[in-house]
Amino acid sequence: MRWLLLQSITELVPGERIVGTARTDFPATLFGDHFPGFPVTPGVLLIEMCAQLCGKLIEASTVEAQGFWVYPILSIVRESKFRAFVPPDAEVELRAKLTALRPESAECRASVHIGARRHANMSLIFVFDPEGKPPSIEEDLEAWERANFAALNSPWQPPA
Repeated sequence: MRWLLLQSITELVPGERIVGTARTDFPATLFGDHFPGFPVTPGVLLIEMCAQLCGKLIEASTVEAQGFWVYPILSIVRESKFRAFVPPDAEVELRAKLTALRPESAECRASVHIGARRHANMSLIFVFDPEGKPPSIEEDLEAWERANFAALNSPWQPPA
């Protein structure tokens, strides 16, 4: 099962920033347990939404700068602050900035917004193979990532 939480990418400037959207339309059973009578989107899912968005920014940034794909993996949640509850069935705007890009890792600052209100912010660190070589897998990750950028209606599309 894939947890594809992003709905769209609305802005992407490789090496700088990305903006996207996601929905908190998770199964009712999730909210029944978190919390009974007071449904709140779990913070770990907000982190995962931002991690997926940051991953796209890192991929686009390395393709533009180095000419090949890397496959970022969330390694460290350096900081996270949950400032306001995110209810079920909400559309959230996710924003991220690339704060550091090294040959084998990257750091991003990300935030979750509903309307003008910031609901969460975090600092996330990712690792990847500096040569862009994914581990031995059955699927062509580059082809999948290209298709995913298109499916998210990203304004940035990878060069051919």
